[in-house]
Amino acid sequence: MIKTGCVACVCLLTQLATLLGAQSPTTAELVQVEGLQSTYPSCAYVSFSVKNISQQEVYVEVYAERFESGSWDYENSAYDLKDPKSLYVKRVLVNPDMLKPGTSLPITYNRCLRPTFIKESDKQYRKAIIEKDTKSATPALHRFRVRVYFLDQGHVKFVQDVFSAPFKRFADGGSPAQ
Repeated sequence: MIKTGCVACVCLLTQLATLLGAQSPTTAELVQVEGLQSTYPSCAYVSFSVKNISQQEVYVEVYAERFESGSWDYENSAYDLKDPKSLYVKRVLVNPDMLKPGTSLPITYNRCLRPTFIKESDKQYRKAIIEKDTKSATPALHRFRVRVYFLDQGHVKFVQDVFSAPFKRFADGGSPAQ
């Protein structure tokens, strides 16, 4: 009885090890986000770059995210930061500009860029963001999501999301909370 139980246990462990070994390894990141600071004022421009660290050309889209209510979500309006006009108009992707291996794409993010569907003035929109940051008990936590694509037969094919290190936003005129 004990011998049969041990054989069954060994068989079960062998099957489990085979299953675990058959799982695909975690995909290495194809790009990296460089040049971010740990804190920024509410409406300060954030300049950084996305570097292609893979061995092939990639297409990237970059989105700002905010940590709120226990999860990450797009900040205000989802638009590709490398093309701020995408905040205002729908884009059609034809012959995308590919990022060559080893090259970097500089990006500047303006958190207080007002979408056209917001009826407030630019000044009112900016003030509302700063007030929200001022009233918050903790600094707003942000990060960037880089959507990475390969070109496959003339079409972009999603490969992975890469996330920047998080950074904090504090109210303009205030000091960064630690």
